[in-house]
Amino acid sequence: MEKTIIVSDFDGTITTEDTLYKFFKVYAESRWLEIEKMWAEGKIGSAECLVRQFELVDNLDENLVDKFTSEIKLDPYFKDFINNNDKDFIVVSDGVDYFINKIFENHGINNIKIISNHAEFIKGKFTLSFPNKNNKCKNKSGTCKCAVVNSLKEKYNNIIYIGDGQSDFCVANKADILYAKGSLLNYCRKNNLKHKEFKGFKDILSL
Repeated sequence: MEKTIIVSDFDGTITTEDTLYKFFKVYAESRWLEIEKMWAEGKIGSAECLVRQFELVDNLDENLVDKFTSEIKLDPYFKDFINNNDKDFIVVSDGVDYFINKIFENHGINNIKIISNHAEFIKGKFTLSFPNKNNKCKNKSGTCKCAVVNSLKEKYNNIIYIGDGQSDFCVANKADILYAKGSLLNYCRKNNLKHKEFKGFKDILSL
């Protein structure tokens, strides 16, 4: 019997823009872009990248953070997708759960399982931890998406993956069905990986 799970990235996939990119652009010292470039070039892993970038953010007011998360928009068809989906569904993100939970809460969405990096807001600063880190991860990611998907294969024989960015590259060839946009789409085309192009959850609903 076929058992299917849908796995989705969060930033830029479920949201209309990258939450962390926008956050650092607003609240961090400009050096965060140099760190971002080092990650994009593969010189550092995302775990180190996030720690170093969050160190550039200090003395935050919690009300400002709440206001920031309240302004993050979801794909306009994501709620329809959730309401019409009868398969198991999880979010796997190399972002932070603090933002993901707040954003979902703001949009009245709950009961979605989230696997991501952990962030706590204490005395005006974010403290990070990486419960899904894998020491064998070649990309030194905060959340090793490959390890997560491999563990899901023990229970599911059909994995549908939805993504848009660099953190999804390593898992692109591990899904049975892959929906790709953004830099993930370019990566799939460049490496001749089987995929379905999508622009938003409206496309996935129709397919």
